[in-house]
Amino acid sequence: MVETTTTTWLWLGFAGMALGTVPPLWQLVADRAPERRGHYLALAGITGVAAVAYGGMALGVGTVAVDGRPLYTLRYADWLVTTLLLVGYLWLVAGAGRRALARLLVLDAAVILLGTAAVVLPDPVRFVAFALGGLAFLGLARELVVTVPRRAAFAGPVAAATFEKLRNVTVVLWALYPVVWLLGPAGVGVLLPATEVLVFVYLDVVAKAGFVVLAVNGLAAAGSVGEGAPAADEAPASTAD
Repeated sequence: MVETTTTTWLWLGFAGMALGTVPPLWQLVADRAPERRGHYLALAGITGVAAVAYGGMALGVGTVAVDGRPLYTLRYADWLVTTLLLVGYLWLVAGAGRRALARLLVLDAAVILLGTAAVVLPDPVRFVAFALGGLAFLGLARELVVTVPRRAAFAGPVAAATFEKLRNVTVVLWALYPVVWLLGPAGVGVLLPATEVLVFVYLDVVAKAGFVVLAVNGLAAAGSVGEGAPAADEAPASTAD
């Protein structure tokens, strides 16, 4: 029964991510502005990769047992790719310079890799990895809340408002992931495995599909007032750190 329930949650995660891929792909076809095509592709990549990962997890691909707990290797592969796309998109909207991008990517990768280590390593080392991952997240949050806005070269007020909205959603929701981990089977064990999966699915869909929908709306609003958008394959003009 628990396995069936878990599989149901994973399929719901697949459905949520697949639906979240529709708006950027639709706009990719409907919006003729070439400077926004890279944006739509990056956004579609966030939910597209997550949808593939959830489909694989629902089918049991890459799921192994660690100390009697299920480890979804596709979950962590998904998180590594999609979170890098997320912070990369935030950087692109802000236009904060290449050094800022490098710091964001390094800190984000550290958060995910240390979080993965916290699942596979034995006690008490995994809690050390968990604590280090928490510190990396605090550094990432500081970059997004303080440094990036200070160094930003927004294309206009709509871009600035979009960044702020996306940044706030990202920081708040990502702060809940370590709480769920700590309460879950790999932490103190308050949450059952099926409950942990349900909570992670909910957070993932809101944090990724919700992010994508908000970003697409922001691009539409920017286009309606004539704001430009930096091309996804070009760095912003600013190189300040």
